[in-house]
Amino acid sequence: MELLPVGPLRVLFVMAAPVEFGACLQALFRPLICGVGPVESAINVTRALAGLASRPDLVVSLGSAGSARLVKTQVYQAASVSWRDMDASALGFRRA
Repeated sequence: MELLPVGPLRVLFVMAAPVEFGACLQALFRPLICGVGPVESAINVTRALAGLASRPDLVVSLGSAGSARLVKTQVYQAASVSWRDMDASALGFRRA
């Protein structure tokens, strides 16, 4: 994990799982891998932020947010958030 300078800002990039972090992105930065799911990711991002000597100016979450319909490489802004169970077996997690 590293804070990446983007213009005048120090940015922390966050991703749920290594499978979302392809070779092109690996050449640019090292994100915080926070885990799949809102509770696990909230705990891990909070832990990482608390452990930093200086906090980032911006935290950017990259990934699909569990969607099977989003077009890869596009940028989306969430207008709402809802809870739902998901099948994360493609990411190497057992089905519950």
